[in-house]
Amino acid sequence: MEIETGSFRVLGREIPFYGLLFVIGFAVAVATAIPKAKKLKLPLSEIACSGVFAGVGGILGAKLLSILTSINYIIEYDLSLIDILQNGFVFYGGLLGGALGLFVYAKVFHAPILLYYDLFAAGTALGHAFGRIGCLLSGCCYGIPSAGGFCVIYRHAIDPNTPLNTPLLPIQLIESFCLVAVYAACELAFYLGRRRGMSAAVYALSYSVMRFILEFFRGDLVRGVWGGLSTSQYISLAIFVFCLCAIGYCMYRSRKAPAAEA
Repeated sequence: MEIETGSFRVLGREIPFYGLLFVIGFAVAVATAIPKAKKLKLPLSEIACSGVFAGVGGILGAKLLSILTSINYIIEYDLSLIDILQNGFVFYGGLLGGALGLFVYAKVFHAPILLYYDLFAAGTALGHAFGRIGCLLSGCCYGIPSAGGFCVIYRHAIDPNTPLNTPLLPIQLIESFCLVAVYAACELAFYLGRRRGMSAAVYALSYSVMRFILEFFRGDLVRGVWGGLSTSQYISLAIFVFCLCAIGYCMYRSRKAPAAEA
């Protein structure tokens, strides 16, 4: 598969695929929460409001982590403030920022935070799948060189470090397919699970494992590598361990509660 450009023109203006798919992904994430809200008889206004908190936190977090992980790149190319603000987002920063935004929303409006994490967990996975297609079309987050027939060749890319005219593993497409599977698992956990936080836990655990593995097949070293592991792999490990500890704590609390009541 060959990709010539990472954008298209509308009324004489260049529209990047990445930005378009990012917006579509966010809309999908919010839209998938609507039937869940109806099932729980929550006002749709709460989905809209909490979505704004998550969206603002996600954008700020994604930009902040992008700057932190590419500070050497920014210095090397002497990027202006406008370039820094317009380009470059890191998903894990967006995920953590969005989670923080929902946490703030829950605290301000006295809402059950685990419920809102569940509402957006599946949609986050599906929306991210759209975002990775945007990465594929734009040439960022590219994979390692590929000698097989399953590859993508870029003739032009938004990332100046993307190898051009070189067969690369389409890791963005692979991750997109994996995210659809994570989405399905989160939906099953929401509708079949009996505890709050189950869908969010399925998302966090499955995505952190998936991302940790897929990072070995990424070729964009600008994301940072220390001790043989990338920034995203360290974050994946931290999320995985945190979730296991949180699940263990909740199980411990649930077993202690009946004894205390007795």
